[in-house]
Amino acid sequence: MKRRFSVLAVILLIGTMAFAATIGAPAATVRLTKTTPISMANLEAEVAQYKASAAEQGKDPESVDPLQVLNLLINNELFRQGAARDGVKITDAMVDSAYESQKANLEASTGQTFTDAQFDQIITNNFGSVDAYRKAIQEQLMVDSYVRMKKADMLSEKVQISDAEVSSFYRKNKTRFVSPETVKLSHIYIPFTDDSQKDAQNKALLERVASDIKSGAISFEKAVVQYSEDTQSKNKAGDIGWLTMDNTEALAGLGDAFFDVAFSTDVGSVSDVVTSNTGYHILKILAHNDTKILQLEDQISPTTSTTVEQYIRSELAAAKQQSNYYAAINSLVDDLRKSATVNILYK
Repeated sequence: MKRRFSVLAVILLIGTMAFAATIGAPAATVRLTKTTPISMANLEAEVAQYKASAAEQGKDPESVDPLQVLNLLINNELFRQGAARDGVKITDAMVDSAYESQKANLEASTGQTFTDAQFDQIITNNFGSVDAYRKAIQEQLMVDSYVRMKKADMLSEKVQISDAEVSSFYRKNKTRFVSPETVKLSHIYIPFTDDSQKDAQNKALLERVASDIKSGAISFEKAVVQYSEDTQSKNKAGDIGWLTMDNTEALAGLGDAFFDVAFSTDVGSVSDVVTSNTGYHILKILAHNDTKILQLEDQISPTTSTTVEQYIRSELAAAKQQSNYYAAINSLVDDLRKSATVNILYK
């Protein structure tokens, strides 16, 4: 009985040692200036992240190839060693500046202001921790600085966009360049108060004003100065700019009644009193454009001077510049791999 137990213990011990050896074995070793292992644990963690990302995008997680992920880890290590060898240094101040820029970009895109603590929490929720995100920023800055140092000739090439490229892109994407129905408005506005009796008085006041404007007793522009409580548009004859039929945010803020009157009133005409979600308005329609497919010479929107052609040239140029940037990265990776010793052990 004791002998059988001893044999079993030896078998278990051998199995445990073999398992530990497998887990402890590196997936690859990389040497440019020093030999650095890439552990199986590191590879598995990275593969898990790629699979999670694939699932979030509705893709098959099993399509993630661990060998491709391993090669990305190898390339990252080569960049680190090469950048250190060639004197690329990313300081904490550079990371701080990039971190602040990300905060400013988020504020600009959302129209909100965040405290440092609030932004840190957003980063933690999305990237695990502030430290992890700052490390990713540092790596990104390192790669960017290194590529621009070593491949300046590739990145300095002037991007040219031909007329034929613009025309081809426009033909293939014409349905993207559709201008929705738009109107340009001026208004006389009195917002709601907390007093229903006061609100009723304000509505009655604007009804009299609307009647006086239509009878010619007072001009719309003069009525704006005398009665409107919109301080931002009051010194512009009530001009509140362009409103587009597909602007769901404006629709939610102003309401269906406002939209219905704005888009059904003739240009140059003045409306009766309109009740929006925020108060009472008298509208004057300054201009109206029907829905149409834009031509190359047309403006992208009424609020910008950029034409469709200029927009397409800019987009194609940006795409070419990005393609050149990735080509420079790949070229530098090839250079580093030729100088390095890479041993892939993963099977």
